[in-house]
Amino acid sequence: MADVSGVYGYMQNRAVAGAKIEIQKLQLWNREYGREAEDMFEDGSFGIGCAYEKLAGDAARSCPVLKREEKYAVIDALLYNREELEERCGITEQLSEEELLLTYVLRFGVEGLREVNGDFSGAVYDAKEHSLLLFRDHMGVRPLFYYADDAFVAFSTDLRGLLSVEQVDATVSEDWIYRTVAGYWRDGLTSTEFQHILCVEPGGARKFSFRDGKVHTEKTRYWKPGEKKVRYSSDKEYIDKLRELITDAVKRRLDAVPGPVGAELSGGLDSGVIDILIHRLGRECVYFSWSMDPEKLPYAEGDERLVIRDICEQEKIHCHYVQKEEDVSEGAGMRSSMSAVLPEQDVTEHAAYRFALPPYCNTLTITETSRYMAQNGVRAVFTGHGGDEGVSHRSNPYELFCHHEYYHFLKIMWARAYREKRRIRGTLKRCYQTVFHTGREFHKPFQGPFRSPELLNAAFAAKFSKRKMPALTFAYDPKHYILHGGSRNRLDNVALQGAYSGVRYLIPYLDYRVVDFAVSIPRHLYLNGNQNRYIFREAFRELMPESLYTLRTKEDASRKNVGEDPDWFEKFRKEKADVVRRLDRGYWEQYLDYNLIMEWLQRGKPSEEDRLQEENIHINLFYCAMIENLIEKTRGRNEEPEKEKSE
Repeated sequence: MADVSGVYGYMQNRAVAGAKIEIQKLQLWNREYGREAEDMFEDGSFGIGCAYEKLAGDAARSCPVLKREEKYAVIDALLYNREELEERCGITEQLSEEELLLTYVLRFGVEGLREVNGDFSGAVYDAKEHSLLLFRDHMGVRPLFYYADDAFVAFSTDLRGLLSVEQVDATVSEDWIYRTVAGYWRDGLTSTEFQHILCVEPGGARKFSFRDGKVHTEKTRYWKPGEKKVRYSSDKEYIDKLRELITDAVKRRLDAVPGPVGAELSGGLDSGVIDILIHRLGRECVYFSWSMDPEKLPYAEGDERLVIRDICEQEKIHCHYVQKEEDVSEGAGMRSSMSAVLPEQDVTEHAAYRFALPPYCNTLTITETSRYMAQNGVRAVFTGHGGDEGVSHRSNPYELFCHHEYYHFLKIMWARAYREKRRIRGTLKRCYQTVFHTGREFHKPFQGPFRSPELLNAAFAAKFSKRKMPALTFAYDPKHYILHGGSRNRLDNVALQGAYSGVRYLIPYLDYRVVDFAVSIPRHLYLNGNQNRYIFREAFRELMPESLYTLRTKEDASRKNVGEDPDWFEKFRKEKADVVRRLDRGYWEQYLDYNLIMEWLQRGKPSEEDRLQEENIHINLFYCAMIENLIEKTRGRNEEPEKEKSE
């Protein structure tokens, strides 16, 4: 009964003269999200369209563009509680996912979406009001980008669709530039790499209309996680409830898609539990690991593939591994799929440049995963993304103090001072260190591992020096982390890359009921003495092999056995020259220190101590080159004259 879609459209201000929006450009960039049928409808000052595909061959099919009286809608939906929605609406006939969700929204309004369990996004245009409603699922699993000014509003499942529209202001966000290069990078809840292009807030909706010649926006948030605390009388009740919710989230997703499914399998708790549940629930599944095949690359000490091996032996399943020499960009379906929008492709270019990928597409292994799944008849892939942000949260004693669970905080500090001669003194010392040192570090702005702040132009960096950058709330406040977009880092990525293989990613840990429970229960349930992720481990202890249950830190240690490429620096030197050549110096020198860039370009082979920072500079310049390439390939240079590029 499941469907996939790419949705797009626009609404123009009738009081403002302007060029007609070319909806065909939006159509081209959204086609890969649904290949079975497509339709567009335009009428004067508005237009909407949908590229539609069914995951189930016998699913009820709807017209890509839906019409109810004077309302027109395009919807991308995969629902996990159809029966409940049908009962509430009093529906007895067989409807498609899109028709059912539209019926539900028109009857109960945006607030009614709170009770819809699914991954969805959609748009409803009201011809009578000349208004446009955009909405999105609780956790933002399905993407929906938009642009709005006083002349028009446009929306698209694919960010590049909006960039292809000439009238869209494609100004790169200075905030994105600073945060990315300085290492304070986080997607945010609604922001993008572009100043004026945003995404619809997860668990929310936006309604656009024009009054007095200007665009007006009404914002609705129909759901937030953790609004009510959950309190039971025993740990067992919490453990049982968590196991019930996660198992049900997996089962509902299995029930929503027919045929074989796929699943990512790493050596971690999150994907391991999902994959074991899929097998125990009796579903045919294709398992895939991002690690290298142990038959081609020997195991290393602490190798995550050792845990994968234990899972496979216990469940009697087989896991496919990444092929060492495989070119993910050539076989993934991108080349033929992109021919309509990018007819001239340079086969020597990096896949990110060649296919105009946004900077958030930084994990091309996803492409190989989705391609392999599609080749094996799989249309839906399970991933463990989102687990450690909520249900399998890595807690620490400071979190207990921060959330006023002082008894449990002191209990852990006392336990960790065991066998010390002066145990009371040791306990107090640990309390002081945790509250005043660990806590202080957590509240400081968090810089990620790929930072290169020295790369920034000093005058530009000074503009942000007094702004508050995000702290590491992931470590002690998962609710805050989720509410500020922490779960988004792979969602847009898998949606875009999966589309090229006709694959949809399913994310049980981001079932809104699971997330809500995870952030609403006492924090001490995640930390029992020195055992982290306690409640999650206990909930599935009987299912896990011992190596998975006792796992503390997951590493892709297999790559430790990959020998050093003796020519790595020569390849790196060419990559450096290529990325600098691609950057428009006339534009980027207002943000980046070109004296440092040119000096970096001429540097010789770095020491092992300096190599990481050398590579970080390249990574950040690569992101800048991706954003420039993205604009060039989707719509040219915004009509700007060609500027002299650096040599």
